[in-house]
Amino acid sequence: MHLRDPLTPLNLRRRFALISLGVITIIALGLGWLMSHMLTQRMLQREGEVSMDFIQNLLFTDKSGWYLSQPDSAVLKERFLGSMAHVSSMSEPVRANAYQTDGTVIWSTDSALIGRRYPVNDELDEALAGKLVVHNGRLDSGDPGKGEHVGLAQRTSYYVESYIPVLEPGTRKVLGVMELYKVPVQLNVAIRDALIQLWLACAASAVGLFFALYWTVARADRIMRDQQVKIAENQTLSTAVELARAVAHNLRNPLASIRVSAEMLQSGNPSPEDCAEHCIDITASVDRADRWITELVRVSQAPQLKPERVLASQVIRECLMEMAPEMNKRGIRWTVPVDDSPAIQAHTAMLRQIVISILANATDVMPDGGSIAVSWAIANSSLKIQIIDSGPGIEEDVRKALFRPFFSTKSGGLGIGLALVKRMVEQWGGQVTLTRAPIRGTCVELTLPLAMGAPQV
Repeated sequence: MHLRDPLTPLNLRRRFALISLGVITIIALGLGWLMSHMLTQRMLQREGEVSMDFIQNLLFTDKSGWYLSQPDSAVLKERFLGSMAHVSSMSEPVRANAYQTDGTVIWSTDSALIGRRYPVNDELDEALAGKLVVHNGRLDSGDPGKGEHVGLAQRTSYYVESYIPVLEPGTRKVLGVMELYKVPVQLNVAIRDALIQLWLACAASAVGLFFALYWTVARADRIMRDQQVKIAENQTLSTAVELARAVAHNLRNPLASIRVSAEMLQSGNPSPEDCAEHCIDITASVDRADRWITELVRVSQAPQLKPERVLASQVIRECLMEMAPEMNKRGIRWTVPVDDSPAIQAHTAMLRQIVISILANATDVMPDGGSIAVSWAIANSSLKIQIIDSGPGIEEDVRKALFRPFFSTKSGGLGIGLALVKRMVEQWGGQVTLTRAPIRGTCVELTLPLAMGAPQV
């Protein structure tokens, strides 16, 4: 397992800018394409409807449209050819074809197509069913695509093709189909101008939406950063209060030892051996107080320090030796495994204060003596450390509240010791739990991640 790096601050503005810009761009392109396709098809459909009205009126004003169903009538043929002369004289149609209901070309501006029949023509089939069919496309000179396209590529590449059903007035029966190939220059210009305006509107809408959302998120990000600063200040203050409490608690015992030794030196005429012993006690107490103050200063910097490789068994034994005078005075026995534990990821000074705090709490609840059992075991990629005392134990409702800041069962206690322990252990990637011991007392369990290279089970 690798050491956990500090959490990288989330750059909300940059992440939102990249994601939202991509999403808005995709949506704008998709909507632009869809709307441009719909606009083009609607304008072409409208062009086809106008052409359909023109053809319908042209063929049935002089009743020449009946020629499509009566091709043997010479009179109708003459009228029909007169009507088609008007169609041929139009500027836009490149080619015009007239189909009978069986799909045979009965008339065309290209005389070579008259009499032909194209069995595969889906658009013609739809028109023979009474539906106006309009679509556009481009012709490839090498591959005309459909038989009726032969020869068109030499005259134009872009075209609009309309299949116009010729309907019998009154009954709306299909008498035939007129097919018009056009190169609608004016329509193309209108479509192009409309598409330009459409894409500009899509682009302006996308830019406006992006900046509106970005401004909102930027403002929210600024507010959250200000709140994070305030939260950090509050956590720093609570840590400072906890450190002050730890200084007062940890220095009380060395100061008491120094006072007792000083009083013994002042009373009577102590022997040189007693003087030397009291001086050693005073020196040891001063050294212990100085070491604790030094470690507390380092602990105050713990949130900014990275976890390091720590031998937990060594730290626990040192803490037990430091607490030995107080525990011996109260008649508290302790046991600790002989074997060393695997290395873990933690911070030495902070881990020492955590263990000292747990041992001090256990000592406080056993004023008339008892026992403290320390054990550890490997579980997956973590080391589980258990510290069990034989004190009176704690109630379930109290146990659940002990990790809340400013909750305490001690009179005059600040109640933020275990809250700080929990926060620091979780910062290392571990967890701390507080349960009742199997027989009697309280069990504190620290689960800390093993250092890289430590044996795992």
